[in-house]
Amino acid sequence: MNDEKAGRGAAMTKDWAANPLPTMLWWVAPIVFAVAVSSLAGRFGVAAWSLALAWMAAGCLLNAARCHRRHCYLSGPVLLAGAVVFGLEALGVFSLGSTGNIALLWCAFGLVLLSWIPERIWGKYVRRT
Repeated sequence: MNDEKAGRGAAMTKDWAANPLPTMLWWVAPIVFAVAVSSLAGRFGVAAWSLALAWMAAGCLLNAARCHRRHCYLSGPVLLAGAVVFGLEALGVFSLGSTGNIALLWCAFGLVLLSWIPERIWGKYVRRT
């Protein structure tokens, strides 16, 4: 039992999502950036969301590798998929329009919120054996 607590404690110290400064850097700042830039016309706003989602995805995937946070294993790929879709739109491959962009953001962030549910069921960290 003490080994389990020690392992969980070590994971928590590596967990960026459990600390305010890395949380601000990896997940809050990109949203603020994208909201600020998305007011610009055309592809700049779409590109801003692509960059922001890619940055957040990188944070999640790196955090998953660092501390094995369950939520990050799930939200990282979701955010990366959103970044790819926005990136393709920014490149002019297709257009979702403003309504489609808003729907895509709701979908991505909704799935990220849903990824907290497995943590409530199976715990915050994936146990490595």
